[in-house]
This record gives sequence, structure tokens and C-alpha cells, in this order.
Amino acid sequence: MPKPKVLLVLNGSFNKNFLVQTAKNYSFILAADGGANKCLKAGIKPDIVVGDLDSITPENKTLLKGCLKQVARQDNSDFEKALDYLKTLKPKQVDIILSWGGRFDFCFSNFLAASAYLKYFDICFLLPNATVYLFSRGAKIKAEKGARVSLIALEEIKNISTQNLLYPLKNETLTLGQRGLSNIAKGNFSVNFRHGKLLVYIED
Repeated sequence: MPKPKVLLVLNGSFNKNFLVQTAKNYSFILAADGGANKCLKAGIKPDIVVGDLDSITPENKTLLKGCLKQVARQDNSDFEKALDYLKTLKPKQVDIILSWGGRFDFCFSNFLAASAYLKYFDICFLLPNATVYLFSRGAKIKAEKGARVSLIALEEIKNISTQNLLYPLKNETLTLGQRGLSNIAKGNFSVNFRHGKLLVYIED
């Protein structure tokens, strides 16, 4: 049965408390290869592990026997292999944790790779002090009053408008690197557009 929302655990920097507290909110957890090591280190057993399985330890392979799905192809990342698998489950939303591994290029690459899957499900990256949403259409977004918000177009977005941000957009065109940075939420807010790819960064 398709899950409404799933947690995808990557192999980034380990934050046990953050992972444990976050995982409590999910009934289905998928680990991308080495993300399984982080799960077990936090006392969490993932429902399935997807990847080429060259990062998960032999001991953890034994512990997770029956939960492993090996994808041998080498022309994409374990992250993309996991997202490909999630397409078959048809979740409403995929929340991604432990995406930061200390290198901005890898983290930004993850954002770009994930944006290719927006036609299949909503995507959210969970960070210890921020939340990053990816959208291909308008959405209503939860935020605390005073939270710092940045809207970053990953491709040109026309006729974009916002509501309940200190500096609103009204039927404007947003291009990569243009405007959108360091806005302030007045509380929950919305972005409205029909086509394009938008990254919404909310600093907790």
C-alpha cells in the first residue's frame, strides 16, 4: 500500500538526536546504502535499504538481511537509486535527512538531483537548523513568524506571487540567483506559480 510520506536517510554527517527525534514521525524509513549504518547507529531499523551496497558494513548487511535491495548500475548515485525505488511506492511526499556531509557541492548536487523527481512526489530536505523544500508548483508552507526565508529558482519561473512574506512577489519572473534571498515570514505563507522548479529555504 502506498505510503503518504516517507523518510529517506542518506549517508551524510551523523546527528543521532536529530535522526532519532525525526524518525519518530514516520512509519516507513528507507536508507540509501550507507545511510543504513547511520540508522542502526541511532537504534533505528530501516524498512528497506537501496543502493549498490558498497557502503553498508558487512555486519549491518547481516543484521538487515531481507531488507536489502541492491542496484548494480553505476551511472547514478545511491541517492538517485533510492528515489527511483520510491517512484514505485508512489508516496505523496519524501522527506530527506542526513543530506549534509560537509561539502556544499555534494549537498547542492543532491538538491538538483532531487528536483528531477518533483513530478512524482513532493520533496523536503530536513536539516538541524533549517528546512529546504523543492516545488514544481504553488504550495502553502508552514513557518514561524520571523523565520528567515529564501526563494531560489532552479530554473526560470514566471508569474510567481507570494503571500504573507515581508517582501512579497506579485506576478513576477524569478530567475536563478535573482532576488528572493533573506525574506521574512509573517507566519505560514504561500508561493503561487504554475511551472518551474523552486527551492524554498526556511531557517529555523
